[in-house]
Amino acid sequence: MAQPATLSLSSLLVSHVELYVTDARAAAEAFTGGYGFQVFATAEHTAERTGAEGASRSLALRQGGIVLVVTQALDGAHPAAAYTAVHGDGIADIALTSADVRAAYADATARGATPQAAPADHDGGWVTARVGAGFDDVRHTLVQRPPAGAEAHGTPLPLPGFTPVPELVPPAAESPALTVLDHVAVTVKTGELAVSTGYYERVFGFESVYEELMVQGQEAMDSKAVRSPAGDLTFTVLAPSPDHQAGHIGDFLARHGSGGVHHLAFATENIVETVARLDKRGIVFLSTPDAYYEALAARLDLSRHSIEELREPGILADEDHAGQLFQIFTRTVHPQRTLFYEIIERIGADTFGGGNVRALYEAVQAEKAEREGNTRTENDR
Repeated sequence: MAQPATLSLSSLLVSHVELYVTDARAAAEAFTGGYGFQVFATAEHTAERTGAEGASRSLALRQGGIVLVVTQALDGAHPAAAYTAVHGDGIADIALTSADVRAAYADATARGATPQAAPADHDGGWVTARVGAGFDDVRHTLVQRPPAGAEAHGTPLPLPGFTPVPELVPPAAESPALTVLDHVAVTVKTGELAVSTGYYERVFGFESVYEELMVQGQEAMDSKAVRSPAGDLTFTVLAPSPDHQAGHIGDFLARHGSGGVHHLAFATENIVETVARLDKRGIVFLSTPDAYYEALAARLDLSRHSIEELREPGILADEDHAGQLFQIFTRTVHPQRTLFYEIIERIGADTFGGGNVRALYEAVQAEKAEREGNTRTENDR
């Protein structure tokens, strides 16, 4: 059961998500050219300045309320070098802002957070600290910004040492219009779901908002979602069920080399328009069988978007006690076929599309049976 968060922990908000990458400029280009993000600040950290952390290059990107930082190691001492050697590019840090990092760090570690870096002062009035996350080698940097002046083009700088880019190109008229980080999906090993989610409930006062065993034929995964007291950070944590085949969750664990973030979900206010714009930018999405849409009319009375509008791009629809959601997943372009992204539109819904797991499985099985039936018919002729 979640422990009530202290005042210092209940006010934590998402600052940014940091990816460790092998090439920061190439990673930034993938987000700007493909997803419509803008680079608004950069940082070059030398080994002399950071000491044991090593040298690195970082670019900060934004779109709507989403801030991403891509960081490349420039020597073997920086932790991004070891991370990318094991995982390739991936999400290493989910940073949180605090009005009082010292109090937040003290409260979090007293409640069982794994300490990684004690609070430290930086030039300009910054304070940072770091604690471990509830899954493998991801971490949480705690950031206390100066009272004023730590902004670039109206967006707070993510960390000390960043400087604004001189000019920011205005967003294109056909911007994908991604708004906020809806949730972070995490995969952990079999048996670690309760430990991982319990860490956030105990340490940070997260509340459980959803829990389900999702079964797809011989495969299954346990899932649980926990949400921060401030409401702006949700983890959906997935683990292979011990009583079923591991399926694609097991594939991620094997390819990634451990548990970790396997996708970020970006929210939008109109998923049909957003997906069309992303498609024009070269983003490739997972396809959905026609059988899914043939069953959708009987399954849901859609509150927005027609079945044909959803069918062409392959957008999924689901419903819960609070409303409906529409979602679609990108095809991974990661060399290890791990990290990918989700686009989601919510119309009141508070869950994460569990009904689509079953509906998609049934649609795939129906199409498979139809293909096999057609093959038998052809062979009988």
